[in-house]
Amino acid sequence: MKPLILICPRNVDIYLLLTHILNVDGFRTVLASEEEVVEKAAAMKPEVIILDTGTDAASTLRTCATIRSNEVTAAIPTIALVAAGDERHYLDLLKAGVDENFVRPVLPIRLLNYLHSLSKLAARPTATEPPLTNTLADTLAFGGLTIHVGRRLVIYEGRELQLGPIEFKLLSRLLEAPGNVFTRQQLIEVAWPPNLYVQSRTVDVHIGHLRRSLRRLTGSNLIRTVRASGYAVEIKSPMSER
Repeated sequence: MKPLILICPRNVDIYLLLTHILNVDGFRTVLASEEEVVEKAAAMKPEVIILDTGTDAASTLRTCATIRSNEVTAAIPTIALVAAGDERHYLDLLKAGVDENFVRPVLPIRLLNYLHSLSKLAARPTATEPPLTNTLADTLAFGGLTIHVGRRLVIYEGRELQLGPIEFKLLSRLLEAPGNVFTRQQLIEVAWPPNLYVQSRTVDVHIGHLRRSLRRLTGSNLIRTVRASGYAVEIKSPMSER
């Protein structure tokens, strides 16, 4: 079955344009208003939600926050389309839980490349001690964490956490070499498509989302910030505190 994209547009022209672009490339699309986007997303489980901010970014911020606060829809990748000249809301949208922003008019190839990248886990088996262990074909284990790759699911002591694609790729990269510091550029290369310009601050926001999610799951701070360098995951310290 073709992947489903849920579109929440400000006007029908945006929806028709996106539908044409996506259908030609093998996606299905469904229309949703802001009032029904969470309900439809929970029922239909789309691959991606596209929110068009139009001229009211504040409304989109509220919608995204509602998506992220719902357990069923929280991990669904969400894209915001931002009007040209309104990029000042870029970081606010990221902090609200948007995975990526595109300025309208967006180049179709950039949007399509990004959508295709969401299903690819760019993890490379180059971990140093202790390595990620393959317990099943689609499962990785590290310390007290069990990671289900296909579902982007992390389990700790029976509790589950489903991450969005960017946060999941970031976590997988950090876990390749626990304790090693990964620069923001290294993290950009693994979590975003190569033709997409990503600011360092964008990495910081997504790491912040990931850090808070892991803290809620494990009760510990697993990601360490190394000033002027990047980030590292620390497993031994949290485990030893228990």
